[in-house]
Amino acid sequence: MFIKNKKKDKETRKYDILWDEADFLPSIQLKFGIKRKLYPLTKQFTNKRETIYYVNKYIELKGKWENFPDLGSKLSLKLKNITDSSIRLARLVFPAENGFDKFLKFSDIENFSFLRNGYQSWSTSRSYKIKDKPLRPWLQLVSLASSNMANLPSNTPGLLSSDMFSIICDLETNKSFLIGQADPFDQFFYIKLYFFKKKSEKINYFEILFDFGRKMIMPGETIKLDSIIFAFGETNELLRNYFSFINMQMNIDIPEKNIRGWSSWYCFNNKVTFENITANLNIIKKRDFKFDCIQLDDGYQKYVGDWLDLTRNFDGRMKELADNITKAGLKPGIWIAPFAADIKSELVKIHPEYILRNEFGHPLTGGFNPDWHGKLFYGLDITNPRFEEYLRKVIKILVHEWGFKLLKLDFLYAGCLRGGTHHNLNFSRAEVLKYGINVIKEEAGEDTIIIGCGMPITTGIGMVDIMRVGPDTASVWKKFSGSFLQTASMIGTRNSIRNFIVRSCMNKFLWINDPDCIMIREKKTKLTKSQRITQINAIILSGGNLFYSDDLTGLSDFELDLIYKINELNNQCYKGFSIPVDLMYKELPEIYYNTVGYLAVFNFKNYKVDKLINLEKELCMAGKVKKIIDVWTEDEQIIKNNKLELKKMPPFHSRLFKIINE
Repeated sequence: MFIKNKKKDKETRKYDILWDEADFLPSIQLKFGIKRKLYPLTKQFTNKRETIYYVNKYIELKGKWENFPDLGSKLSLKLKNITDSSIRLARLVFPAENGFDKFLKFSDIENFSFLRNGYQSWSTSRSYKIKDKPLRPWLQLVSLASSNMANLPSNTPGLLSSDMFSIICDLETNKSFLIGQADPFDQFFYIKLYFFKKKSEKINYFEILFDFGRKMIMPGETIKLDSIIFAFGETNELLRNYFSFINMQMNIDIPEKNIRGWSSWYCFNNKVTFENITANLNIIKKRDFKFDCIQLDDGYQKYVGDWLDLTRNFDGRMKELADNITKAGLKPGIWIAPFAADIKSELVKIHPEYILRNEFGHPLTGGFNPDWHGKLFYGLDITNPRFEEYLRKVIKILVHEWGFKLLKLDFLYAGCLRGGTHHNLNFSRAEVLKYGINVIKEEAGEDTIIIGCGMPITTGIGMVDIMRVGPDTASVWKKFSGSFLQTASMIGTRNSIRNFIVRSCMNKFLWINDPDCIMIREKKTKLTKSQRITQINAIILSGGNLFYSDDLTGLSDFELDLIYKINELNNQCYKGFSIPVDLMYKELPEIYYNTVGYLAVFNFKNYKVDKLINLEKELCMAGKVKKIIDVWTEDEQIIKNNKLELKKMPPFHSRLFKIINE
C-alpha cells in the first residue's frame, strides 16, 4: 500500500504499512437501461505476491504491483468483460478497509490534514483539517461550474474527497502519504477519506473510485485502467516526485522559456473592439515589453457557439487583426468555448441534435453565465459526427484562414457533463473530452499553443501547453455571493491566488500553470494597494505563464514601467520550482518559496499581523542565509537566530524577498 522503507527503525516502522496488508473490497457498478447496480468482486488466490485478482459473473479485474524507489508503489489494473454480451461500466469502487486505520492509530486524528485537488480548473483546491466542513454549494448551477457533480463535497466534517490525488498529513510529525492517479488518465478518479471519532467502533478507511460514465465494452474486451500510486514521505517531496513521475511516464515536454502576453478580458470584457486591440498593440510595440502573444477574448462573436457569426466591429476584420499582431512579432491568440453553446445561439436553434442530453432526452445545462445573451448554456456532444465536422471547420478558419496561433479553450467541462449520453458509447467521460481536444489539435496543427480553462485537470495532461489552475481573478478581492452560495470557486483575486498556489506542484511537470492575468492598474479597480501587490507577488513567484489584462493606453508611465520589473522577476522564478511551505497547515498558504531564491510572505487576514519565519525549520536553511533583500524597496532585512521577523503587516498585504545564501 505504501512505499517500503528499508530502514526499520521505530519511527519508520510505526507508519510503514505494506501494500499487501491492505484489505481491498472492490465492487463494479454497471448500468442496465437507466438503472445502476453495484456488484461485489471476490478475491481469487494468486501464487505471485505482486499480483491481485478479483472476479464476479460480469468482469475480471487483474492488477500488478511495482515498486519505484524514488516514488512508492504503483498498482496497474486491467478490467475484462467475461460475459457474452456488451456491458456498460459506471464505476469501479475500491475501498481499502484495512491499513489506513493503522496509520491513524499512532496519532491524534485532530492533527491530520487532507489535501483536496478540485475536479477542473476553477474547482476549490486546498487543505482541510479533520474538523473542517467541506462546503457544498447549495445551488446546482454553481456546482455545475465549480465542482464535480459526480464527486461533490460532503458538507460533513470527516468525510473528505479529492480528484486525481490527495495527500494525508500528520501535522505533528510532517509525515504524509499520497494516493494518486497515473497514466493513461482515461477515467476520472476520486479519493474519498472516511474519518470517524476514536470513540466510534467504525474503522477509518479510504475509497478509490474510477468513474467511467457509461462506457460500453464488448464481450471478451479488456481495457487498461489508470494506475494508482501509493507513496509515503514529506509532503512537498512527495508531490514533486509524483508529478515528476507522471511527466516521465507521459513524456511531456515543457518549454524552456515562459510564455508572456496580453489579454483583452479584464479590461474590456465582452465589449472589446478592433480598435481596443490595435491601441494596446501599439503601446506593446512602442514599449517593447517582450511579450509573446496578444489574445482576443470573449466578445468578437454574437453568441457563444456561433463562432463564425461576428459582431459588426469584427466582421470581415479578423484576418486583418491577426496579421497586424503577427507583423508586430507577436502570436495572435483567440478565445473559444468549443463544447458550449448559448441557449439563444443559432447553433442550438438549427442543430438541437448537437446538444448533449441525458437518458430521458433532456438537454444538459452546462451552467450560468451572466455575460452571455441567454445566461444559460448547453453542453455539446463532440462524438456526434456532424458536430465534429462543424468544430473542425471553425478551428480551420480561426487558425489557418484568420491566422490565430494560440487557442484559449474555455468551459471545456461542458463536453463531458455527468449523465450525458454521448453518441460514441465506447468512450468514458474522460475519453470523450480527450477525443475532443485531439480533434482541435489535429485541425490547429502542432505550432498552435493550446490553453485549457474550465477543464477537468486529468484530461489536460499531455494535451494542453498551458492550464488554468484556479478560478477567474477579478478587480475585486472576494465576492460576498461566494460565501452566500457556499463556494470558494467564485471569481475573485483571493480564490484565484489560493488555487494556483496550492497547485504549484503541477507547474512545469504537466504543463505551464496559468495563474490568470495580472492587473496593475490603480484606477477602475476595487482592489486595495495591498491586494494588488499581493496578486503581483503571488503570480511572479508562481513561475507560471504571465498575462496582463489592463488597458495599457490608460496606464501611467510608472505603471507601465512596472511591467519590465515583473517580467524579469517572473522570468527568474520560471527557472525554479514554487513551494507553498505551509500547504497542509493553512487553507490559503502564507509562506511561498521559489527554489531560485525568492520568498513571499502573505497576510491574508483583514487586520495587521506580525510574522516570524523560521528559516531553518520552514525553509531548511540552517546557517545558509547571508542576507535577505526586499525586492521592491531594496532594503536589507534583519535576521536574528536564523529568523525573519515582519512587524505589523497590513491587511491582505505581502512581502517579496530575494534570499542570498552563503
